[in-house]
Amino acid sequence: MKKLITCIIFIMAMLGLVACASRSFDESSMDMDWHWDIAESHEYGAMHFDLPLTGAGRFNFGMATAQSQSGAIAEPAPVNDSFFAPEPQSANDVEWEDIAGSGERHVIQSASVELDTEYFDDVMEELRQLPVSVNGFIESSMTTAHGRRRFTIVMRVPAASFDTVLRQVEGMAYVRFSNQWAQDVTDRFYDMVGSYQIRRLEEERILALIDEADTVHELLALEQRLSNVRLSIEMYLSQLNNMAGQIAYSAITVTLIDVSEEPVIITGPTLGERIGGAFGDSVDGTVGAVQNFIVFLAAVVVPLMMIIVMVVVVYLVVRGRKKRRAAL
Repeated sequence: MKKLITCIIFIMAMLGLVACASRSFDESSMDMDWHWDIAESHEYGAMHFDLPLTGAGRFNFGMATAQSQSGAIAEPAPVNDSFFAPEPQSANDVEWEDIAGSGERHVIQSASVELDTEYFDDVMEELRQLPVSVNGFIESSMTTAHGRRRFTIVMRVPAASFDTVLRQVEGMAYVRFSNQWAQDVTDRFYDMVGSYQIRRLEEERILALIDEADTVHELLALEQRLSNVRLSIEMYLSQLNNMAGQIAYSAITVTLIDVSEEPVIITGPTLGERIGGAFGDSVDGTVGAVQNFIVFLAAVVVPLMMIIVMVVVVYLVVRGRKKRRAAL
Protein backbone atom coordinates (compact mmCIF):
# COMPACT_ATOMS: atom_id res chain seq x y z
CA MET A 1 0.00 0.00 0.00
CA LYS A 2 2.83 2.45 0.84
CA LYS A 3 4.54 1.74 -2.48
CA LEU A 4 1.29 2.40 -4.36
CA ILE A 5 0.72 5.74 -2.63
CA THR A 6 4.36 6.70 -3.25
CA CYS A 7 3.99 5.97 -6.99
CA ILE A 8 0.80 8.07 -7.23
CA ILE A 9 2.46 11.05 -5.52
CA PHE A 10 5.49 10.74 -7.82
CA ILE A 11 3.27 10.72 -10.92
CA MET A 12 1.41 13.82 -9.70
CA ALA A 13 4.69 15.66 -9.10
CA MET A 14 6.01 14.82 -12.57
CA LEU A 15 2.81 16.02 -14.25
CA GLY A 16 2.97 19.28 -12.31
CA LEU A 17 6.59 19.92 -13.31
CA VAL A 18 5.82 19.27 -16.99
CA ALA A 19 2.88 21.69 -16.92
CA CYS A 20 4.95 24.41 -15.23
CA ALA A 21 7.83 23.99 -17.67
CA SER A 22 5.49 24.25 -20.66
CA ARG A 23 3.82 27.39 -19.29
CA SER A 24 7.17 29.04 -18.51
CA PHE A 25 8.50 28.25 -21.99
CA ASP A 26 5.44 29.83 -23.63
CA GLU A 27 5.77 32.98 -21.51
CA SER A 28 9.51 33.29 -22.21
CA SER A 29 8.89 32.89 -25.95
CA MET A 30 6.29 35.66 -25.87
CA ASP A 31 8.68 37.95 -23.98
CA MET A 32 11.50 37.26 -26.42
CA ASP A 33 9.32 38.08 -29.45
CA TRP A 34 8.14 41.30 -27.81
CA HIS A 35 11.68 42.49 -27.05
CA TRP A 36 12.76 41.70 -30.61
CA ASP A 37 9.94 43.85 -32.04
CA ILE A 38 10.94 46.77 -29.83
CA ALA A 39 14.59 46.48 -30.85
CA GLU A 40 13.69 46.36 -34.50
CA SER A 41 11.51 49.46 -34.16
CA HIS A 42 14.55 51.41 -32.90
CA GLU A 43 16.90 50.04 -35.51
CA TYR A 44 15.35 51.81 -38.48
CA GLY A 45 14.57 55.47 -38.69
CA ALA A 46 12.04 57.36 -40.73
CA MET A 47 12.57 57.10 -44.45
CA HIS A 48 11.05 58.91 -47.39
CA PHE A 49 11.57 58.01 -51.01
CA ASP A 50 10.98 60.07 -54.13
CA LEU A 51 10.87 57.81 -57.17
CA PRO A 52 10.76 59.22 -60.70
CA LEU A 53 8.20 58.47 -63.34
CA THR A 54 8.77 58.84 -67.05
CA GLY A 55 6.78 61.51 -68.81
CA ALA A 56 4.82 64.15 -66.94
CA GLY A 57 6.16 64.12 -63.43
CA ARG A 58 7.27 62.37 -60.24
CA PHE A 59 5.89 59.92 -57.75
CA ASN A 60 6.44 60.23 -54.00
CA PHE A 61 6.50 57.12 -51.84
CA GLY A 62 6.71 57.50 -48.04
CA MET A 63 7.59 54.60 -45.76
CA ALA A 64 6.14 54.39 -42.26
CA THR A 65 8.05 56.64 -39.87
CA ALA A 66 9.48 55.23 -36.66
CA GLN A 67 9.42 57.12 -33.35
CA SER A 68 12.87 57.94 -32.03
CA GLN A 69 14.00 57.58 -28.43
CA SER A 70 13.39 61.25 -27.78
CA GLY A 71 9.74 60.81 -28.69
CA ALA A 72 9.80 62.97 -31.85
CA ILE A 73 8.42 61.49 -35.03
CA ALA A 74 10.35 62.33 -38.18
CA GLU A 75 8.15 63.94 -40.80
CA PRO A 76 8.64 63.05 -44.48
CA ALA A 77 10.19 65.63 -46.73
CA PRO A 78 7.66 68.04 -48.25
CA VAL A 79 6.54 67.40 -51.79
CA ASN A 80 7.56 70.04 -54.26
CA ASP A 81 4.73 70.92 -56.64
CA SER A 82 7.23 71.78 -59.36
CA PHE A 83 8.07 68.10 -59.77
CA PHE A 84 4.66 67.54 -61.33
CA ALA A 85 5.36 70.04 -64.09
CA PRO A 86 6.00 68.55 -67.55
CA GLU A 87 9.68 68.00 -68.26
CA PRO A 88 11.25 68.96 -71.57
CA GLN A 89 13.03 65.63 -71.92
CA SER A 90 14.36 62.65 -69.99
CA ALA A 91 16.91 59.92 -70.60
CA ASN A 92 14.14 57.61 -71.80
CA ASP A 93 13.42 60.02 -74.67
CA VAL A 94 16.98 59.80 -76.03
CA GLU A 95 17.47 57.41 -78.95
CA TRP A 96 20.78 56.16 -80.27
CA GLU A 97 20.29 57.94 -83.60
CA ASP A 98 20.32 61.27 -81.72
CA ILE A 99 24.02 60.93 -80.88
CA ALA A 100 25.31 58.60 -83.60
CA GLY A 101 27.39 60.15 -86.38
CA SER A 102 28.15 63.31 -84.43
CA GLY A 103 31.91 62.80 -84.84
CA GLU A 104 32.46 63.30 -81.08
CA ARG A 105 33.67 60.85 -78.48
CA HIS A 106 30.83 59.34 -76.46
CA VAL A 107 31.60 59.62 -72.74
CA ILE A 108 29.50 58.66 -69.71
CA GLN A 109 30.22 61.20 -66.97
CA SER A 110 29.45 60.58 -63.28
CA ALA A 111 30.16 62.27 -59.97
CA SER A 112 29.61 61.65 -56.26
CA VAL A 113 29.53 64.45 -53.66
CA GLU A 114 29.01 64.43 -49.88
CA LEU A 115 28.02 67.69 -48.16
CA ASP A 116 27.66 68.91 -44.56
CA THR A 117 25.27 71.76 -43.74
CA GLU A 118 23.49 73.46 -40.88
CA TYR A 119 20.70 74.58 -43.23
CA PHE A 120 19.52 71.14 -44.19
CA ASP A 121 15.99 71.93 -45.40
CA ASP A 122 17.04 74.90 -47.53
CA VAL A 123 19.93 73.09 -49.22
CA MET A 124 17.78 70.01 -49.81
CA GLU A 125 15.20 72.12 -51.63
CA GLU A 126 17.94 73.73 -53.74
CA LEU A 127 19.24 70.30 -54.72
CA ARG A 128 15.74 69.24 -55.77
CA GLN A 129 15.34 72.32 -57.97
CA LEU A 130 18.81 72.23 -59.53
CA PRO A 131 18.37 69.43 -62.14
CA VAL A 132 15.00 70.84 -63.22
CA SER A 133 16.58 74.25 -63.85
CA VAL A 134 18.96 72.77 -66.46
CA ASN A 135 16.33 70.55 -68.15
CA GLY A 136 17.45 67.49 -66.21
CA PHE A 137 15.53 65.26 -63.85
CA ILE A 138 15.76 63.43 -60.51
CA GLU A 139 16.45 59.74 -60.98
CA SER A 140 15.95 58.87 -57.30
CA SER A 141 16.07 60.47 -53.85
CA MET A 142 15.90 59.26 -50.25
CA THR A 143 15.62 60.98 -46.88
CA THR A 144 16.54 59.24 -43.61
CA ALA A 145 15.95 60.53 -40.07
CA HIS A 146 17.81 57.98 -37.94
CA GLY A 147 20.52 59.83 -36.01
CA ARG A 148 21.66 62.69 -38.23
CA ARG A 149 19.29 63.50 -41.07
CA ARG A 150 20.57 62.47 -44.49
CA PHE A 151 19.29 63.28 -47.94
CA THR A 152 20.61 61.34 -50.92
CA ILE A 153 19.68 62.37 -54.45
CA VAL A 154 20.73 61.05 -57.86
CA MET A 155 20.24 63.79 -60.44
CA ARG A 156 20.62 63.39 -64.18
CA VAL A 157 21.66 66.52 -66.05
CA PRO A 158 22.55 67.17 -69.71
CA ALA A 159 26.16 66.28 -70.40
CA ALA A 160 26.91 69.85 -71.51
CA SER A 161 25.81 71.14 -68.08
CA PHE A 162 27.66 68.51 -66.04
CA ASP A 163 30.63 70.63 -64.92
CA THR A 164 28.47 73.68 -64.22
CA VAL A 165 25.97 71.75 -62.11
CA LEU A 166 28.76 69.97 -60.21
CA ARG A 167 30.36 73.31 -59.28
CA GLN A 168 26.96 74.61 -58.11
CA VAL A 169 26.45 71.54 -55.93
CA GLU A 170 29.87 71.91 -54.32
CA GLY A 171 29.10 75.59 -53.59
CA MET A 172 25.89 74.85 -51.65
CA ALA A 173 27.56 73.54 -48.47
CA TYR A 174 30.81 72.28 -46.96
CA VAL A 175 32.25 69.56 -49.21
CA ARG A 176 33.28 66.54 -47.19
CA PHE A 177 33.96 64.36 -50.24
CA SER A 178 33.85 64.85 -54.01
CA ASN A 179 34.78 62.53 -56.84
CA GLN A 180 34.09 62.49 -60.56
CA TRP A 181 34.95 60.04 -63.31
CA ALA A 182 34.31 59.44 -67.00
CA GLN A 183 34.00 56.31 -69.15
CA ASP A 184 34.67 56.49 -72.90
CA VAL A 185 32.21 54.10 -74.58
CA THR A 186 32.67 55.26 -78.18
CA ASP A 187 34.09 51.97 -79.49
CA ARG A 188 31.56 49.84 -77.65
CA PHE A 189 28.72 52.06 -78.84
CA TYR A 190 29.59 51.80 -82.54
CA ASP A 191 30.33 48.06 -82.29
CA MET A 192 26.81 47.66 -81.00
CA VAL A 193 25.46 49.90 -83.76
CA GLY A 194 27.15 47.67 -86.33
CA SER A 195 25.68 44.51 -84.81
CA TYR A 196 22.26 46.12 -84.76
CA GLN A 197 22.44 47.13 -88.43
CA ILE A 198 23.59 43.65 -89.47
CA ARG A 199 20.55 42.14 -87.76
CA ARG A 200 18.29 44.59 -89.58
CA LEU A 201 19.76 43.57 -92.95
CA GLU A 202 19.31 39.92 -92.00
CA GLU A 203 15.68 40.64 -91.15
CA GLU A 204 15.10 42.15 -94.61
CA ARG A 205 16.67 39.14 -96.34
CA ILE A 206 14.56 36.68 -94.34
CA LEU A 207 11.39 38.62 -95.21
CA ALA A 208 12.32 38.40 -98.87
CA LEU A 209 12.89 34.64 -98.59
CA ILE A 210 9.53 34.21 -96.86
CA ASP A 211 7.81 35.80 -99.85
CA GLU A 212 9.51 33.24 -102.12
CA ALA A 213 9.01 30.15 -99.90
CA ASP A 214 7.40 27.18 -101.71
CA THR A 215 6.77 24.67 -98.90
CA VAL A 216 5.27 24.85 -95.44
CA HIS A 217 8.42 23.33 -93.90
CA GLU A 218 10.61 26.02 -95.46
CA LEU A 219 8.18 28.73 -94.39
CA LEU A 220 8.18 27.54 -90.75
CA ALA A 221 11.99 27.44 -90.65
CA LEU A 222 12.22 30.99 -91.99
CA GLU A 223 9.63 32.21 -89.47
CA GLN A 224 11.73 30.75 -86.64
CA ARG A 225 14.86 32.50 -87.93
CA LEU A 226 12.92 35.76 -88.24
CA SER A 227 11.72 35.49 -84.64
CA ASN A 228 15.29 34.98 -83.36
CA VAL A 229 16.64 37.88 -85.41
CA ARG A 230 13.93 40.25 -84.22
CA LEU A 231 14.64 39.26 -80.62
CA SER A 232 18.30 40.21 -81.16
CA ILE A 233 17.24 43.49 -82.77
CA GLU A 234 15.13 44.41 -79.72
CA MET A 235 18.00 43.57 -77.38
CA TYR A 236 20.53 45.69 -79.28
CA LEU A 237 18.04 48.55 -79.62
CA SER A 238 17.34 48.57 -75.89
CA GLN A 239 21.05 48.57 -75.01
CA LEU A 240 21.82 51.32 -77.51
CA ASN A 241 19.06 53.60 -76.27
CA ASN A 242 20.05 52.99 -72.64
CA MET A 243 23.67 53.85 -73.40
CA ALA A 244 22.58 56.92 -75.34
CA GLY A 245 20.59 58.11 -72.31
CA GLN A 246 23.64 57.68 -70.05
CA ILE A 247 25.79 59.60 -72.51
CA ALA A 248 23.31 62.44 -72.98
CA TYR A 249 22.42 62.77 -69.27
CA SER A 250 25.26 62.59 -66.74
CA ALA A 251 24.63 61.27 -63.21
CA ILE A 252 25.52 63.25 -60.06
CA THR A 253 24.93 61.55 -56.70
CA VAL A 254 24.76 63.94 -53.73
CA THR A 255 24.56 62.98 -50.04
CA LEU A 256 23.55 65.86 -47.75
CA ILE A 257 24.15 65.50 -43.98
CA ASP A 258 22.51 67.68 -41.33
CA VAL A 259 25.08 68.86 -38.75
CA SER A 260 22.86 71.46 -37.06
CA GLU A 261 22.25 69.27 -33.97
CA GLU A 262 23.76 66.29 -32.24
CA PRO A 263 22.53 62.91 -33.47
CA VAL A 264 20.22 60.82 -31.31
CA ILE A 265 22.27 57.91 -29.94
CA ILE A 266 20.29 54.88 -28.84
CA THR A 267 22.19 53.08 -26.08
CA GLY A 268 21.53 49.62 -24.72
CA PRO A 269 20.98 48.68 -21.06
CA THR A 270 23.94 48.72 -18.64
CA LEU A 271 25.35 45.60 -16.95
CA GLY A 272 23.55 46.41 -13.71
CA GLU A 273 20.25 46.86 -15.52
CA ARG A 274 20.72 43.54 -17.30
CA ILE A 275 21.53 41.73 -14.02
CA GLY A 276 18.53 43.32 -12.28
CA GLY A 277 16.27 42.41 -15.16
CA ALA A 278 17.52 38.81 -15.20
CA PHE A 279 16.98 38.48 -11.42
CA GLY A 280 13.48 39.91 -11.69
CA ASP A 281 12.66 37.52 -14.53
CA SER A 282 13.95 34.62 -12.41
CA VAL A 283 11.75 35.57 -9.45
CA ASP A 284 8.73 36.08 -11.69
CA GLY A 285 9.36 32.71 -13.33
CA THR A 286 9.60 30.92 -9.98
CA VAL A 287 6.42 32.53 -8.64
CA GLY A 288 4.65 31.72 -11.89
CA ALA A 289 5.77 28.09 -11.74
CA VAL A 290 4.45 27.69 -8.17
CA GLN A 291 1.15 29.28 -9.12
CA ASN A 292 0.83 27.07 -12.17
CA PHE A 293 1.50 23.98 -10.04
CA ILE A 294 -1.20 24.99 -7.55
CA VAL A 295 -3.67 25.60 -10.37
CA PHE A 296 -2.75 22.23 -11.86
CA LEU A 297 -3.41 20.45 -8.55
CA ALA A 298 -6.77 22.18 -8.22
CA ALA A 299 -7.69 21.04 -11.70
CA VAL A 300 -6.76 17.34 -11.21
CA VAL A 301 -7.70 16.83 -7.55
CA VAL A 302 -11.18 15.38 -8.25
CA PRO A 303 -10.15 12.83 -10.92
CA LEU A 304 -7.07 12.00 -8.88
CA MET A 305 -9.17 11.24 -5.77
CA MET A 306 -11.42 9.00 -7.85
CA ILE A 307 -8.37 7.12 -9.12
CA ILE A 308 -7.05 6.73 -5.56
CA VAL A 309 -10.43 5.40 -4.34
CA MET A 310 -10.54 2.90 -7.21
CA VAL A 311 -7.00 1.76 -6.48
CA VAL A 312 -7.79 1.33 -2.76
CA VAL A 313 -10.96 -0.64 -3.52
CA VAL A 314 -9.11 -2.91 -5.92
CA TYR A 315 -6.34 -3.36 -3.36
CA LEU A 316 -8.82 -4.29 -0.57
CA VAL A 317 -10.66 -6.74 -2.82
CA VAL A 318 -7.44 -8.46 -3.85
CA ARG A 319 -6.24 -8.59 -0.26
CA GLY A 320 -9.56 -10.06 0.91
CA ARG A 321 -9.38 -12.80 -1.70
CA LYS A 322 -5.83 -13.65 -0.69
CA LYS A 323 -6.94 -13.98 2.99
CA ARG A 324 -9.85 -16.27 2.07
CA ARG A 325 -7.57 -18.46 0.01
CA ALA A 326 -5.10 -18.64 2.89
CA ALA A 327 -7.91 -19.65 5.33
CA LEU A 328 -8.98 -22.50 3.01
